[in-house]
Amino acid sequence: MKIQLFADPGRSLKIQRKRIAVLVRQIVREERKKADGISLVLVDDDYLLNLNVKFLNHQYRTDVISFDLSGSDTIEGEVYVSVDRAAVQAKRYKVPLEREVLRLLIHGVLHLTGWEDKTRSEKLRMRKRENELIERFYDKRMMA
Repeated sequence: MKIQLFADPGRSLKIQRKRIAVLVRQIVREERKKADGISLVLVDDDYLLNLNVKFLNHQYRTDVISFDLSGSDTIEGEVYVSVDRAAVQAKRYKVPLEREVLRLLIHGVLHLTGWEDKTRSEKLRMRKRENELIERFYDKRMMA
């Protein structure tokens, strides 16, 4: 499975790409799915807003969008995370920026594996899974 992480090289965000790829592979395995390829893309608010308007017809900013490009039983998709939104949320939750970006990446990958968060109970269940994965995988070694 090919995992790619794209980020603006001008940003000071420090995440080890290889460890993120290991995490994504682990999530896919634990969710009993197979994947051909997943691209993780770190962008700014304006870029993600444009995607939200163009492809989802949503006229508001968001922190993460997943695009399921699968054409078969295997996952193929893209996860876009707004680092700007992540920074705001990291301050609100009093966590490091990299940890919040990781949570959003996990959230997006969970969507690609079939998780939904449309109802309150789905949101709570998904947040619990995100937190479980963060507790298992986030540590200082994940940061470059």
